[in-house]
Amino acid sequence: MAVIVLLFGFGFAFLFATTLIILHNRKHFKGLASLARLMPDTTDDTEGINKLVSNVKNGNIDSDYRFPLVSILIPARNEEQKLSRLLASIEKQNYSRLEIHVLDDHSEDRTQEIANDFASASRFPVVVHAGLEKPDGWLGKNWACHQLAGHAAGDVLIFLDADTWIASTGISEIMNAMRYYELDFATVWPHQVMHTSMEKAVVSNVYATIATYLPTLYSYRAPRWIPTERLRNSIKPMFATACGQCMIFTRDAYKSSGGHAFVRDQVVEDVMIARQVVRSGNTMRMFHGTDRLWCRMYQSHHEIFNGFRKNFFAGFGYRLMPFLLAWLIHLIVYIMPPFVLLSAAGGLFPDPFQSAAISLSAALIAIPFLQRVWVSRFLKWPVSTALLYLPGIFWFQMLAIVVIRDRMLKTGTTWKGRQV
Repeated sequence: MAVIVLLFGFGFAFLFATTLIILHNRKHFKGLASLARLMPDTTDDTEGINKLVSNVKNGNIDSDYRFPLVSILIPARNEEQKLSRLLASIEKQNYSRLEIHVLDDHSEDRTQEIANDFASASRFPVVVHAGLEKPDGWLGKNWACHQLAGHAAGDVLIFLDADTWIASTGISEIMNAMRYYELDFATVWPHQVMHTSMEKAVVSNVYATIATYLPTLYSYRAPRWIPTERLRNSIKPMFATACGQCMIFTRDAYKSSGGHAFVRDQVVEDVMIARQVVRSGNTMRMFHGTDRLWCRMYQSHHEIFNGFRKNFFAGFGYRLMPFLLAWLIHLIVYIMPPFVLLSAAGGLFPDPFQSAAISLSAALIAIPFLQRVWVSRFLKWPVSTALLYLPGIFWFQMLAIVVIRDRMLKTGTTWKGRQV
C-alpha cells in the first residue's frame, strides 16, 4: 500500500503541474480567430490581384505593393480526395497578394489533374510542379517542401498540408499575427475534425498534449522565472515545436535556419525545424486554428496506426530513455488508477485501506477527465473526446510496445507507398 500511496502522490503532483499549464495556455495559446482585429483587415483588392498576376507573368515581383507577397506551398502525394477542398478555400482568401505552388510528388491518382484544373481557373497565380526524384538521405515530404521553397517568390512562405482547409480570412489573420508579434516563424495547430470513435480517442490525445503539457508562450518568450538571459536563451528552444500541417516562415528565417534541408532525414521535421529556427535567433509563436483552419488527419484505423507508428518514437529523437520515462509516467498517472479502483471495489485491499484506495484512485481518474473536458471546450471538440481520453492513452501505451519492437527488430512502416 505504501508503494501505491507514493505513486499516487506522484500522480497528483503531475496533474497539479499540468493543470497550471492548462491555465497558462488558456491565456497565452491564442487562436487565429482572436487575432482578427490586431491589424486593419487586408480586404479583397481586385486591382492588386490583377497587378500581381501581370507582374508574375512578366517576371517582375513588386515586393512592396501594399502587403508582402505570400507564397502558399502545398506538397501533394496521392491527395485526390482532399486537395480540392484546400484549393477551393484558398481561392476565397481576402488577402490579395498570394501566389500558390502545388508540387505533385509522384502521385498515382488524379492529384496533378486536380491541381492543373485549379491553376487554369484561379484568380491567383498558380504553378503546378512535378516533383523531382528524391535524393538519397531525404524523406519524401521534406524533399517536396524543399523544392517548393525553391520555386517560391514570396516574402512569406506558408506550407499547408493537402488535408487542411482554411477560412477566407485565414491568411489575412496569419499575416496580422506575424506583424503584430514581429514573428519570423509561426505555426498553426489546425482544428482537428474527428468523426469516428478511434479519431476522437487517439487524434485528440495528440493535440491535447500541446494544451496540457507544453506552455506554448515560452517558445515566443522564454520563462521570466529563469534567472539569467543567457540561460533563458539556451532553454527557449526546448519549448519550440510546430505542426507541419501549417508552418509560416519569413524568407530570411527559412534561409537562416537551413529550411527543410536542415531536417532532410527527420520524420518529425516540424518539431526539429522549429527548434532550429529558435536556435538561429528568430522569433516564433504557436497558434490554434479553431474556427479558421481545419484538418482531418486520418480516416481509418489503418491510417491512424501507421501515421502515429512512424512519428511516435521519432518525436523523442529516437532516444529510448525519455521514451520509456514518458511511457512509465503515463502508466502511473493514467493507467494504474482505474486498475486500483477496480481492485479496491472488488475487495482486494484490506479494510483499513480500501476506502482510501477507492477515493484516491477515483480522484486520479476524475482530474484528467475534467482537464480533457476543458480542452475539448477550449478547442471546440466534441465532449466525447473527453470521455474517450483513457482508451486513447491505453492505445498509445500499446503502440509504444509496437514501436520498441520495431526498433529492436529494425523494422518500420510505409507511408504513402514509401518506407519510413
